Amino acid sequence: MQKRLFILLVLLGQSLLGQGVHNFGNLQLHSKGSLGFHTDFINDSGFDENLGLIGFYHDESNLLISGNSSPVFFDFEMAVENDLYIEEPITIDNSLNFIYGNIKSDRNNKNIYTKISENAFYEGAVDMAKIDGHAAVEGQKLFSFPVGNGDIMRPLLLEFIDGTFLAKCAYFRESPDFPESFSTGFDINRKDAYLSTIHTQEFWNLKTSGMIQVTLNWNSDCNLKSIVEEIEHITVAGWNKKNEEWTNLGNFNYEGEIDEGWVTSNTFNANDYEIFTFGFLFNIKNRDSGNYALTPNGDGSNDFFILEIVEEYPTNNLMIFNREGQLVYEKTDYQNEFNGISNKKIIQKGQQLPEGVYFYILEIKAHNLKYQGYIYIAK
Repeated sequence: MQKRLFILLVLLGQSLLGQGVHNFGNLQLHSKGSLGFHTDFINDSGFDENLGLIGFYHDESNLLISGNSSPVFFDFEMAVENDLYIEEPITIDNSLNFIYGNIKSDRNNKNIYTKISENAFYEGAVDMAKIDGHAAVEGQKLFSFPVGNGDIMRPLLLEFIDGTFLAKCAYFRESPDFPESFSTGFDINRKDAYLSTIHTQEFWNLKTSGMIQVTLNWNSDCNLKSIVEEIEHITVAGWNKKNEEWTNLGNFNYEGEIDEGWVTSNTFNANDYEIFTFGFLFNIKNRDSGNYALTPNGDGSNDFFILEIVEEYPTNNLMIFNREGQLVYEKTDYQNEFNGISNKKIIQKGQQLPEGVYFYILEIKAHNLKYQGYIYIAK
């Protein structure tokens, strides 16, 4: 009898308002109870001690959760043809069941999210039924965010290495170079020496703390085969907030094919990064030994640093470093003209480099190639 009275009150409130169910503090679902909303839900008071199942259902239009107070659900399911929109954070304490439709929120507002609690789980997430906006998790060591955008789901798997913290994640099907959802971009040309290129089609925004690993997945829609030929050249790239550059976070593990697979990063400090996407490693090759001797004394023998590969790939970039790791020479579209003279200010520009061992890198970005080795400069 008590359960029947509760549902009657809800239906009465819906009829009187004409704009949805409006909670002012008198609603609570008890154990083994179930309640279905076929209209909007406006929550302006405590709604955080519920048990049982609450669902949102509509075959035609969208539904909305709004109000001044964040609702907490125990078991939650949804089958909303044109998506369930939220304007306040919602929390799931036990289970989230996607039947069809997305939970949508403004991805420009990180303060509106769907949170999965420590002992909660979800099921049924697919391309057309997921979180289209920010998802959050708290108290779980391993969690796959069921996030996506539009009609695709692109989950991110997070593993905490040293403890568990609150984490928020959203997926953006935008170029990280010029994202529509951020006031500033993440320049794909600013990257460490290990990265050949950065994926320009998508990225994830993950905000958390501690030492973590992340796993990103791809499918044929990502078109990675237009960039690399082998999956071992796919890595996780993160935007370093301090250095303002893309950093290779590693491919500790990977599996699949070039059209579909996943890659897991090395362990890293989440405090340094929030933006992630796929990075692509150089295909490192050496011709012959990859090491050369240079004797720039004008006798016509070994006076110049000759790399035969530049004849095949004239569009390239050569960098030469001394033993301290300082860049002493750099040339775009190198054509075998280096004769031991520096063009950098690390020493007096235009001066002959001292005798010794130097390390070189020749990048051919258009073909994802990198050649590297050593040069010995003798007098």
